[in-house]
Amino acid sequence: MFVETVTAPRELWQHWTDRLRLHSDPPAALVATVAWDIGDGMITSVNVWDNPSAVGDFFIERVQPVIEAEGQPDYKPARHGHAVAAYFRGQTPADAATRSASSDA
Repeated sequence: MFVETVTAPRELWQHWTDRLRLHSDPPAALVATVAWDIGDGMITSVNVWDNPSAVGDFFIERVQPVIEAEGQPDYKPARHGHAVAAYFRGQTPADAATRSASSDA
């Protein structure tokens, strides 16, 4: 696994997340993504990928076309490298229904 984080103002984070389809059409190599509000209108997110080449593929397939259309983002991911240890609980169908209901609220 390969880990990266990005911190950006909420509006920019939402714009890039939507344009890159991280949540609506996540790339197969994206193991997990979690974002949280750190205050002052800023969001930090962590993305966990299968491997570094998956990040490169994602950049070429999704990020580069957005950059060509809109220009370089002001906030870029910090790449932290390979994970030393990780645990992710598997998602059950009930978890998905709960997540969907809570995001609608």
